[in-house]
Amino acid sequence: MAKQAQKLFRVGAAAHELGLHPMTVRRWIKAGRIQVIQVGREMRIPRSEIERMVGASDERLLILYGRVSGHGQKDDLETQLERLQLWATTERKGQEALVLCDIGSGLKAGRRHLQRLLKLVCEDKVAEVAITYEDRLTRFGQEFLETLFACFGVTLTVLEPGEEKTPEQELTDDLLALIASFSGRLYGMRSHKQKELVQCAHAVLTSP
Repeated sequence: MAKQAQKLFRVGAAAHELGLHPMTVRRWIKAGRIQVIQVGREMRIPRSEIERMVGASDERLLILYGRVSGHGQKDDLETQLERLQLWATTERKGQEALVLCDIGSGLKAGRRHLQRLLKLVCEDKVAEVAITYEDRLTRFGQEFLETLFACFGVTLTVLEPGEEKTPEQELTDDLLALIASFSGRLYGMRSHKQKELVQCAHAVLTSP
């Protein structure tokens, strides 16, 4: 009996099988990480390569990331990291995890360990990023990070997604975050002026 021909996948189908973005698959093909077979003008990926890459993908890191705004919140940071590590132990048993954390405003994109995380993502070394709350990575531009992660086949897991907010509630939270950040720069995050300004802004924005 003749040997059955091996199934060949188009790039989009292979990306679906691997749980990756098609752009990631094309980049890996160009870099020689995935072997392809030329069929006419199209590239096709053998099932054997899919099976091999599934094993290779498992070698990528799980990143546990925590963040608080100021040094006075170190207890909260420790709580975040403990929660993440407990989750990883039970839900991602056996997967290599790297713990990263920052103390700084969620409006600052230059946080040291956030930059390290993004560098690892761009090097295709990350399989999943886990955070406790949605705003731990950034206060704004979350959708840009999600697009970046999708391009590299990275899963973003939020342990406490929180209740769905109305557009008005989201806008209020964003305005308060901006006021807190800029007033903190002017007066210091622990100053009475900063706290009074934030409290006043909160009262105005949340009043009926």
